[in-house]
Amino acid sequence: MLLSVFLTAQTPEKWTLEKCIDYAIKNNIVVKQAEISAQISKNEALQSKLNLLPSLDANASYNFNFGNSLNPVSFSFVQSNSQSGSATLQGTLPLFTGLQQMYNIQRTKYELLASQFDYQAAQNNVALNVSSAFLQILLNKEIVEVLEKQKQLTQVQLTNVEARVKAGTLPENMLLDTEAQLARDEANLVNAKGLYDLSVLTLRQLLQLPAGEKFELDVPALDVETLKGTGESTAASIYDFAQGNQPSIKSADARIKSADASRKMAMGSFSPTIAGFTALSTGYFSRDQKAVKYDTIFGTPVPSEYASVPFGEQLGNNFRKVVGFQLNIPIFSKGQKFTNLANAKLQLKIRELQAQNTRNVLRQDIEQAYANANAAAESYFANKKSYLSARRAFELTENRYKAGVSNNLELQQSKNTLAAAESEMAKAKYTYVFRLKVLDFYQGKPITLNQ
Repeated sequence: MLLSVFLTAQTPEKWTLEKCIDYAIKNNIVVKQAEISAQISKNEALQSKLNLLPSLDANASYNFNFGNSLNPVSFSFVQSNSQSGSATLQGTLPLFTGLQQMYNIQRTKYELLASQFDYQAAQNNVALNVSSAFLQILLNKEIVEVLEKQKQLTQVQLTNVEARVKAGTLPENMLLDTEAQLARDEANLVNAKGLYDLSVLTLRQLLQLPAGEKFELDVPALDVETLKGTGESTAASIYDFAQGNQPSIKSADARIKSADASRKMAMGSFSPTIAGFTALSTGYFSRDQKAVKYDTIFGTPVPSEYASVPFGEQLGNNFRKVVGFQLNIPIFSKGQKFTNLANAKLQLKIRELQAQNTRNVLRQDIEQAYANANAAAESYFANKKSYLSARRAFELTENRYKAGVSNNLELQQSKNTLAAAESEMAKAKYTYVFRLKVLDFYQGKPITLNQ
């Protein structure tokens, strides 16, 4: 039992289609970029709301003055070197900005929605690409198996021909022809294995897997006969569902609303703005003095002796508090506001056209996918019929060959016809499966090979 557990732990987990899709979505660079863009839009949406809060700034300065300097307290000149300092705390609150801040919140909200839908669209594109690559591997694997069987049949045929040539019942050129056919089968098999390896490499690159990591697919049994095909659905019904659920459509619609909010912001720039502000400030001047002794001249006290004002006392004496409002009325801005408004309207029209084009492309893609699915179904069943006929013909030719009625050339031709028919049937089968999965995608169904 311990050995069984150990061997199970050492066996690498096989990759199903669902696992490949999940892994690719988590590691694909384009998907990561779309996710980061969505995070940036989220930050911008938050900032648009924070812009409603007041701003608060503090500043402080300390100066060394050489030569004549201005006393910032008494606004008189002092003919000596001095030092001065100041500190200010100021707050500003926009009270009315022509609703530009509110429209900016709407704009960033819809830009966030659009970027989130773009992120979903990137995930969907990766899922479709991975599904196509996964099914291509299954197709190439099945073709390799077909060619391996053909090679084995040729090897059996070569053994029979060798025996007959030695017995003198067949000429030697039949042996050479069979050996040449075996060489062609081996070459076809090598080429098929090369295509299989390339398809595996394509999927590995989509998954961003390191070159040395083991990679084995979990190949499900696909019974095409049980597939429901397009059923009662039509291209129009699939489109009606898709245009209300596809993230590409939702993203385009969200950007229309974002552009409309930008247009309203441009209109709001014509409005006057009102802001409230408040400030606290104080200062210090090293040469600031105060009278400490007075003489009386003609009954009037006159300062006769001065002393420097202490630092703390200056901060208290110079402390100022300000509260006010500011009205800004735009009068002339060189036509910039009119240009911005005109461009915003044009940008809105561009977004509307882009959304319409996205719908047109989606409708065309669905119509094409629907037609492809029906054509793939007809192609599969036609190729299956051709394969069954070719297999029956090969069995009859093989029996005739064993009975000595048919020759070696006829057997080879029948075998090649069977191989071609089986390969075409495999191609038609996986094309049919993929076309149906594309329709499932447009209908909001998960992409899976489990039936």
